[in-house]
Amino acid sequence: MDAGLPLDTVVRTRIMLTDVSQWEDAARAHSEFFAAIRPASTLVEVEGFINREWLVEVEADCVANR
Repeated sequence: MDAGLPLDTVVRTRIMLTDVSQWEDAARAHSEFFAAIRPASTLVEVEGFINREWLVEVEADCVANR
């Protein structure tokens, strides 16, 4: 989803997984987008999401006009 800000405005991400054994794949995907930016990042396992088919959720905090 495009929120209208470029990736280099991201200062923190949170990755929530329903299966923490998949953390390496999630970290690899995260680094494809954020390797040059290196935002603070947290990865956690969650029981589930509202839609049981969802496996991962990513939140990003941005700071505009950096």
